[in-house]
Amino acid sequence: MNTFEVVTFVVALAGVLLAGFSYLRLNRVLNQLGRGGGIWFDRREDQPVEDRPSEDDRDDPIPKRPLRGRPE
Repeated sequence: MNTFEVVTFVVALAGVLLAGFSYLRLNRVLNQLGRGGGIWFDRREDQPVEDRPSEDDRDDPIPKRPLRGRPE
């Protein structure tokens, strides 16, 4: 093996090891995120009924906008 082949092999191996390490670390982080119960991932059933938003409330009406290109 000449020097070019050795350097190519070492760089490729280091890249594969780095990618594998970051993949395993990312997988562990994502698994812990799901167990932590962050506010973005809270389920509605986990909240007490009093704290849930009402499903019967009506939304505010959509405001009227003037149409473009038509005189008023």
